[in-house]
Amino acid sequence: MAAAAKKIVQKFLDSDVFVNVEEFDHYIHKDLKMHWHASSGYREFNYDDYYRLCQSTATSYESMRSEVTHMISDKKEVAARFTVYVRTNENPREEIPVGYFISIFKLEDDKIIEVHQTSHPSQD
Repeated sequence: MAAAAKKIVQKFLDSDVFVNVEEFDHYIHKDLKMHWHASSGYREFNYDDYYRLCQSTATSYESMRSEVTHMISDKKEVAARFTVYVRTNENPREEIPVGYFISIFKLEDDKIIEVHQTSHPSQD
């Protein structure tokens, strides 16, 4: 299961879910619980909250991609370290890093059901 879980998370991070919310249900479990420690403070998201976050990013960015530098897995849990890059609607030719993330994903029914995440903004 560890290899399968890793593959699902990699596909999620490689997906366009943050600019194409039609992909959201493919990766995210309806009982999602997300715990996010960011530079702006701690936030919790459920499925609907996280869907709304994805909708809001979809209106701001032309594209978004993750560059994964580390990924390890154990059964149904995957830890990943990655940088998120975006192209804004205002300047689609320039790709800029927006943040650095370390996340632990828990899977159930081949979907992400729980995330513990820490992030900080890019200095670029």
